[in-house]
Amino acid sequence: MKEKESIKGNIIKYDENSLKKDIKDVLKKRFEGKKFGGESMDDLENPFLLRDMDKAVKRILKAKETNEKVMIFGDYDVDGVTSTSILMHFFKKIGMLCSYRLPHRIHDGYGLKKYFIDEIEKVGATLVITVDCGTRDIEVIKYAASKGIDVIVTDHHAVPELIPEEAVAIINPKRKDCNYPFKFLAGAGVAFKLMSATASKIFNKKEYKEYLQESIDIAAIGTVADCMPIIGENRVIVIEGLKQLKNSRSGGIRKLIEDKIHEDLDSDIFGFLIGPRLNAAGRMDTPYKAVNLILNNGHTLDETLRDIEELNEKRKFLTKEFTNDALNKVKTKNNILFYESKDIEHGIIGIVAGRLTEQFYRPSIVLKDEGDKLVASCRSPEFFSIVEILEKYKNYFIAFGGHKQAAGFSIKKEKYMDFKIAILEELNQIDFSLYKKEINIDKLVCLDELGFSFLNKVNKFKPYGIGNTKPIFMIENLQYDKCEFLGQGRDHIRFNTPEGFKIFGFFMGEFYEKIKKAEKIDLIFDLSEDNWMGKRNLMLKVVDIVI
Repeated sequence: MKEKESIKGNIIKYDENSLKKDIKDVLKKRFEGKKFGGESMDDLENPFLLRDMDKAVKRILKAKETNEKVMIFGDYDVDGVTSTSILMHFFKKIGMLCSYRLPHRIHDGYGLKKYFIDEIEKVGATLVITVDCGTRDIEVIKYAASKGIDVIVTDHHAVPELIPEEAVAIINPKRKDCNYPFKFLAGAGVAFKLMSATASKIFNKKEYKEYLQESIDIAAIGTVADCMPIIGENRVIVIEGLKQLKNSRSGGIRKLIEDKIHEDLDSDIFGFLIGPRLNAAGRMDTPYKAVNLILNNGHTLDETLRDIEELNEKRKFLTKEFTNDALNKVKTKNNILFYESKDIEHGIIGIVAGRLTEQFYRPSIVLKDEGDKLVASCRSPEFFSIVEILEKYKNYFIAFGGHKQAAGFSIKKEKYMDFKIAILEELNQIDFSLYKKEINIDKLVCLDELGFSFLNKVNKFKPYGIGNTKPIFMIENLQYDKCEFLGQGRDHIRFNTPEGFKIFGFFMGEFYEKIKKAEKIDLIFDLSEDNWMGKRNLMLKVVDIVI
């Protein structure tokens, strides 16, 4: 493998011999020893292989028979709202008395709370089913049991040593005592499995198969939006979800994708078009609007859609404003980047932290100043565990939690500066210059090699996403006619070539002057089809450049 350093400071790794290889053979290697091609609904695993599934189904059927009130408790992110929507639609279809409760990102935070149980008791519900949460909520589930309320947990997050003994069932593929063959389901995937297990006891074979098919696009949205790997059973869910999407039972989802209805869709339709809009509701307002968009096929659908589009535009505007402010203010000489603001919205602190980490390839902490305390969202590159370093400083925090590359905490203001000084002192002793982002090139290509026959070969290996990333190509020594800014601003650039391909470099405007001075460039890009104004063309989206 050869290496080059890019204008972004990334290490570009490539095989010189890949120029002669067929792209089909290159991509086939990803699936050696795995099933590839012909995936269908028949490849979904038996839901009863999940531990406690039999107990959960038995309790739900009892609730149906005795007309008990059932409460679905979800989360405010896309995985949470799609999980909630899957069960809500199903329970209504089979005639159960059910409702749902979603926490508010700011006022409630993540997970079950005792005051939710008090609310649920008041409305007379005797069975709570959690989706995308609940595995860690030991005391709250114990409290629910003391009130005579049964709880079924469906979740996919890491399982602690102690789990709620009072729960009727805890369905989580990550349980050590669970022999389910696929461990990477999203919360929506687990909810889909609970629905399918219960439906198998109610519907005949034809009804069962049809209902699973019409539900699977909702599960696919949650799977991709929650950054689950598109491998194994998730690959089946996403493939079948993409098939179902254009005929979705959800009027809201159909409206969101109506401009893409004639395109060959990939998983990015979930991750970049549908997901951000559903997420905007929970980030900027209330997640109930997202569930309403999925479930509502009535006359208020257009109003809900307008609300969500406005929230998404607000999210995009504020993200750009605060990201630019953060880029200008962070002290880049430090190995961990801090950005504090009284004005930033809670819903975008994680996005801004992610942008900082992406830009500088270092851990970042973005904080919302709330007066007497600060609320933080943290991100880190793959070489560094942000949650491990926070664990060392946990005595400073009111609360904290997270994963290797994403975490959060809250801290009293009087403790904040001591914490900041201490963590900076520790991390600034590490030589982070040793760590650079690596981009692995799947294949070297020539411009005259590219065409729709080449793209068709690439598309046969869809869906792309985590676990099966979109192929990255490189053209060495590209000579172009012109490089110019795209649109009115200076954020994006485009290249013109005699072949007429669309070559766009989004958010690469800062490198314009460097590129203009270079006679030739090595272009690193991914490939897709563009249908602007009904005209079919190839789009080369620039990932990086070597000069």
